Amino acid sequence: MNASDLPAVLYVDDDALNLRVFDANFGQRFRIFRCSSPNEALALLEQRRLEIGVVLSDQRMPGMTGVELLERARTIAPDAKRMLVTAYADMQAVIDAVNRGQVTRYFVKPWDRAELLAALEDALKIARLELRIREVEGRMMKSERLATLGQVTAGIAHELMGPVGYLTQNVSSLQRDMERVVQYVSRHLATDPDAEVSSTIEDLPSLIKDLSEGASHLRGVALGLRAQARGEDMEATADVAEVVSFAVKLARAEVRDRARLSSNGEPLRIVFGPVKLCQVLLNLIVNAAQAMEGTGRPGRIDVRWDARDEEVVLTVSDNGCGIPVALQEKVFQPMFTTKPVGIGTGLGLSICRELVMQFGGQLRLSSTPGEGTEIELIFKRALLP
Repeated sequence: MNASDLPAVLYVDDDALNLRVFDANFGQRFRIFRCSSPNEALALLEQRRLEIGVVLSDQRMPGMTGVELLERARTIAPDAKRMLVTAYADMQAVIDAVNRGQVTRYFVKPWDRAELLAALEDALKIARLELRIREVEGRMMKSERLATLGQVTAGIAHELMGPVGYLTQNVSSLQRDMERVVQYVSRHLATDPDAEVSSTIEDLPSLIKDLSEGASHLRGVALGLRAQARGEDMEATADVAEVVSFAVKLARAEVRDRARLSSNGEPLRIVFGPVKLCQVLLNLIVNAAQAMEGTGRPGRIDVRWDARDEEVVLTVSDNGCGIPVALQEKVFQPMFTTKPVGIGTGLGLSICRELVMQFGGQLRLSSTPGEGTEIELIFKRALLP
């Protein structure tokens, strides 16, 4: 954990001298944010709620008391420890706030440096431990879900392999038998022409070829699912155009009524498994489609890729609702989702970034609320076979 990720102290006081005194006493020991008004403090809490471990406020401030500020801070940052600095004249209001659970501790002016220092250190230790506990719980829940997903994937692959095997064998037999039928019918058409039959005969080889290619593709998907469930990869590289085409087909039902989906790029191979790439792309395309809800404008999703020296940059962009700045890093945290209950699991983007990083790649997000989102995937380029 980086020092910048550790919980910090937010000190609120409308007296500039008190702010300077507090910083002089504790600025070398803690990361401190200082605010001179309750509204400024609330705005900062909205932006940095994850890293504020202690909110310490003066009780007497214009427009809003310290107790009122801490009550609102509890809603915004419920895990932050809330402390109050007060005068004897404010004691009843403070005691009431403590009894309601809005204030965890208070100090009477003039506060004692050693007492306040010990209290801040204890509160931040607790905040750090609680943060680590949440991280461990998140990893455990993610591992459990991924294990379940792996079991389901293995089951799907097993169920697919049987029918796919029959389909592949029967298509091969059909192809051989149909060649003899076409030869036989063609001889009869020479003496007894029939335009409709001739047209059908001409289309049959193409139809059977499509069936054969479809069966081969399904077999590849089933093998890929099985390999993924075992933690393996059938191939070390992927054809970007081929995988994008397949992901677009899979996402068609989700995208159809929401956006126009386009893809564009030259033939390129990357150092990344095709099944994993399909999983990543499918997540990103579906996320983009769901981001169109409520925008009131025609949706657009663009998938494009090109080579840059020894790398391939694959971009998925949309003109959806965008992501608020304060949430743009949180969307990669396991179990975090901005979608309604029953729609999002909070694992999609987290898994995408993890998969990309496993192969030495990068995933970057840029988003403008109300305008759209762009996710850039950077992979190592593989030589074309």
